[in-house]
Amino acid sequence: MLTLKPNRKKDCPLYYMQDLAGALKLECFDQTALDQAVLEYAVGLQDSLVNYLFQCFERYHSIGNKSRVSGVHKTIFVNLDLALSQPELFPKQNLHEDFIQLLAFPIEETTSKFLEDFIKHILEQENSSSVAEVFEPVLLCLKTKLASMHLLVGNQNGLDAMLVMSKNPALAKAIVLSSILDESSVKVGRQCEDTLLGSLFLCSCIPRVPGTTSDFFDRPSRSPPSVHVTTEGNIWAASERIMDKTYKIFYNLFKSSPEVQDLTRKWLGQVLALNKARGQMWAQHDTTALVDCASDGFMTNLGAVLLQLCRPFCSQDDPKAYDRLSKIDASFCAAKVTDGNGVHIADLHKETCLITQENRPMARTLPYSFSTELFFLTHRALELGAKAVHSQMLQMSQNFSRLQRAYQDAEQSGQTPVVQQIQERMDVMMSSYLCFKAVLLVPEWLKLHFEFILATSKWLCASALGTHPSNVTSSELSSNKEQTSELLSCIPEFCLSNVMDFVVFANRFSPTTLDRSKLDDLLTLVLVFMGSPNRLKNPHMRAAMAEMLDGLMPPDRGQASPPSSRTKLFVEHPRSKDVVRTLLHVFASIEMTGQGVAFEQKFNYRRPMYAAMKFLWSLKFHRRQFKLLAAEAEANMEAAQPPLFLQFVNLLINDAIYLLDEGLSYMAQLKEQQIQRSDGSWPNVAAGPQRHQREATYQHITMLARFHNLMGRETIRILDMMTTEVKGVFVHSAMVDRVASMLNYFLLHLVGPKKRDFKVKDFGDYEFDPAELVSCICQIYCHLSDADEFCTAVSQDGRSYSSQLFELAEDVLSRIGRGALIGDLRLVAEKVAKLATAQASDEDLISAAPDEFLDPIMSSVMMNPVILPSSRVTVDRSTIARHLLSDQSDPFNRSPLTMEEILPDDELRKKIHQWISEVKKKAVLRDDRPT
Repeated sequence: MLTLKPNRKKDCPLYYMQDLAGALKLECFDQTALDQAVLEYAVGLQDSLVNYLFQCFERYHSIGNKSRVSGVHKTIFVNLDLALSQPELFPKQNLHEDFIQLLAFPIEETTSKFLEDFIKHILEQENSSSVAEVFEPVLLCLKTKLASMHLLVGNQNGLDAMLVMSKNPALAKAIVLSSILDESSVKVGRQCEDTLLGSLFLCSCIPRVPGTTSDFFDRPSRSPPSVHVTTEGNIWAASERIMDKTYKIFYNLFKSSPEVQDLTRKWLGQVLALNKARGQMWAQHDTTALVDCASDGFMTNLGAVLLQLCRPFCSQDDPKAYDRLSKIDASFCAAKVTDGNGVHIADLHKETCLITQENRPMARTLPYSFSTELFFLTHRALELGAKAVHSQMLQMSQNFSRLQRAYQDAEQSGQTPVVQQIQERMDVMMSSYLCFKAVLLVPEWLKLHFEFILATSKWLCASALGTHPSNVTSSELSSNKEQTSELLSCIPEFCLSNVMDFVVFANRFSPTTLDRSKLDDLLTLVLVFMGSPNRLKNPHMRAAMAEMLDGLMPPDRGQASPPSSRTKLFVEHPRSKDVVRTLLHVFASIEMTGQGVAFEQKFNYRRPMYAAMKFLWSLKFHRRQFKLLAAEAEANMEAAQPPLFLQFVNLLINDAIYLLDEGLSYMAQLKEQQIQRSDGSWPNVAAGPQRHQREATYQHITMLARFHNLMGRETIRILDMMTTEVKGVFVHSAMVDRVASMLNYFLLHLVGPKKRDFKVKDFGDYEFDPAELVSCICQIYCHLSDADEFCTAVSQDGRSYSSQLFELAEDVLSRIGRGALIGDLRLVAEKVAKLATAQASDEDLISAAPDEFLDPIMSSVMMNPVILPSSRVTVDRSTIARHLLSDQSDPFNRSPLTMEEILPDDELRKKIHQWISEVKKKAVLRDDRPT
């Protein structure tokens, strides 16, 4: 659009280079004149120079015979190169921003051709700058633009420009190289956000700094739910749109060349290695520890992009997906990062794996494939992103509940300034919570996440069973708990924990997600791993799988409705008969020596187990499995290895005794503190550390009381449920005394004189429901009363039983509206009283028994004496059988002991029974003697 000819019409669009024409004495351009003219014009140009050069390029391409203007092509890119490399020559121009804008709005294929020819021009120049050097300021400008991009406000020109740039191999390499971190100087994960590739993942509704306010869900308590729904929908749409473009950028990078793919994998490995602290358990309870890590939004976005890249081996619609999945090599995680082996995630070989094995298997082929590393990259990203965010949500939920209670206390006491402060804190916390929830529930991401979890379930089961992923659910091997695979020694625990966490999350926040697909593989995963220490060594993870099992069950299980697909899953699954046994196995195994978990912690695992048991008991098919296991236990009560159902019942009773006793103890402490509050002794404590300490102690006791009361009530409910149809194990000689004494003890505390000790204000605040406890305990009495052994044991309990016990219970039942139970309970009371009279006369007769006839633990007459092989102490068989259920050792010297090893003392048994017979004969003769 330049000319050296002066005689042009006024409306001519050409620009007359008057000074240059005078100096050169030319009317037509030669190459030198053209180069000089364009440079001179560019320096004084008011409009965009980049756009001008691009328009020149368009006109050049519109000419058919390019031989006449061949020099124009070079001139365009010489000037563009000069402009980008030395922007100070063009002070009026915003060159780098204009270049990004040009790429952000591509015109068909012309823009790509323009970029391609420019890069070719750079590469053809001798002793000139590299592509990376020429584009360095453009990439810096692009990074700044991407880092400041808002989810809803403004444009996404930076993303569009980078999408075009990523298609060019040379520029793709420059992009990744500019992002690779110098590992000698980089110390913290947050530095990953300062790279060009890192800036692609910054745009999120989650605040970049933990604890700060978000632009979204401002003061949520003042907005109706409909506003939150609208905001959430806007976040979903924007997040999907932005991350879809980011996915395409990474897809281009991976497809660009083997070198660029390797560099991109290296960058991803660096990001995950530098941010591994996000996956540590302590970090979820202290968000300040995450300030040096990449933000929550960054990690969740990264996970979303990697999930899209995983579609080829996760898609349920692709028949070849399972074959691709089968080629993922589990030995990848046992390999260290070395040149050329395809491993880019540092220290993955140090991760705790599903099982422990010294000699772990080697790679099938090297280098490891892209799909193999992508699978583990994605799992690591999900562990550090979605899983970590879900953990923070759970922590927030607990903190929010505590704030609510503090808010209510402050409101009741009229502390207006405190109320306002707590309200502000609650709003900030709820805003963050809603942001987390919105990000994890982005519909397309949730769908991809679920597909990846299903694929992982298949792959894990296939690795454990040595079969193809398509065969895992139908495999007969899944029921063999002893079978394992050396591959499991290479697979990190986080692969399985990601699956577990997703099921729990989806069931809680998006149950319809789980209803859209078959869940057979997820149930197979539970059956393969939860009940088998040979496949999953960590007892905590096996116990935690109960929550995943509970998550697979129908959310509306307590309502009368047609059977759902989830209900059918538990009836129609090929291995459904193993569900009950697997659940009871993990219930018992978390307390076994070598497999146990901390005493208090086990109760956190019990709660989902109880929920699962209730659902399974409601299905006839699974109730039959419970009864079959109970029958198996009755037939083998004194086996060397206690039967599974017997272990379960013993632990259930242990739990009930501990939880109810602790719960009542805490209620008594709360009653005492409430009395102190009401009589004025507490308010008189001066404000300061002492008062703060009292408040903290009260809140702590409240929390403990709630937990123990809740778990104690759930345990009693399970006992009530089980005893409706399973009785033999509960009334066996090894168990009946403990069952009877437990019921008597707690019934006496709940209906006797001590019940006043637990009468606090607002039972519901402490999860204390004495009415239901009394009702459940009375129902258990009624369920077991057909067995004389049980009624006799009730009457023999000298600590808690008295003739007034059931009368007190009847009085309470009538006051709580459970009068229907009174008739049955009276029958129990009459039977117990009758047997008590008979038993009392027998006890009077043998009260003077020689010491050698008495059990050294229970101080009762031994009816079946046995000798312990190690300590050589003689005890009653029922006593040692009961002890070995909880502790398989000699109670007198702690030596290992099983029921098979004890020795019957037939000689002493004959002496005892002969002595009892003689005592009874003497008593009969004495009674028959005339007075």
